[in-house]
Amino acid sequence: MRRALPFLLALLAAVPLLASPAGAAGHPGVLDRMGSATRVIIVTTPSWRATSGGATLWQKSGTTWRAVRAGIPVRVGRSGFQTANARHEGDGTTPAGKFPMRFAFGSRPNPGVHVGWKSLAPRTCWSGERRDYNTWVRRTCTGRDEDLWAARAVAYRYAAVVGFNDNPAVWGRGSGIFLHETLNRPTAGCVAMSQANLLWTLRWMTPGAWIVMGPQAYVDRL
Repeated sequence: MRRALPFLLALLAAVPLLASPAGAAGHPGVLDRMGSATRVIIVTTPSWRATSGGATLWQKSGTTWRAVRAGIPVRVGRSGFQTANARHEGDGTTPAGKFPMRFAFGSRPNPGVHVGWKSLAPRTCWSGERRDYNTWVRRTCTGRDEDLWAARAVAYRYAAVVGFNDNPAVWGRGSGIFLHETLNRPTAGCVAMSQANLLWTLRWMTPGAWIVMGPQAYVDRL
């Protein structure tokens, strides 16, 4: 056995090490494909049609990702998820994919966000009109617009804009995708969570934050 030991050690040294699989370092593999982003919200559900799921907030320090808040219950669209280029206005789906977070807004005072804050007021709308589709506008809301002021009591006390279909906006693909406070039911396409978790998330976000969302199996392949 003593004579065989040096031979075995030499043989093992000659065998190349196997590469670690994506995500083996303790974080989802998609985080390694997020460019320069250092703060990412990952929202997943068990299937395309599921309307409930969970969120985890991931933060990068140097080259290391760590989960700073996990197991956040969320609600998504009443029709579940749909790939971003296949959805359309009013279909009740939440877009699946990777999206930048734009700015925060609400009917209450700025709770201490770092990504920019806009205050709701009467005649604040999210445009559904072709001329300024999928943008924040102040005017008398049309039948195609979403009246943000009308939802000021709960859903839009605090919220943030997901950068879906805005660079450039494609008419009819969908507008007004937000991160907002839950009404304890599926949404029209947004992602909703409790006020406590929402405020924590809004205060934690910094410019350049992203959100990744979709069914778990889909996110695993992004």
